[in-house]
Amino acid sequence: MDPKEQAEAVAARTLEGTRERLAGLEGCPTAGHVEVFDSLHRELSGVLGALDQEGDRRPPVS
Repeated sequence: MDPKEQAEAVAARTLEGTRERLAGLEGCPTAGHVEVFDSLHRELSGVLGALDQEGDRRPPVS
């Protein structure tokens, strides 16, 4: 699998997991949402940072 395909797979898994976790908030007290949002923010920031680092290692497109 090439790097672009790997990045797309990571993005798809991350998006699906994020959607599931947000859907799980339905019916939960609002006070509990903060913990989930903070966790998702950390996870999404980490994934985006990793994808940026991978992009930095790719040769420039000419």
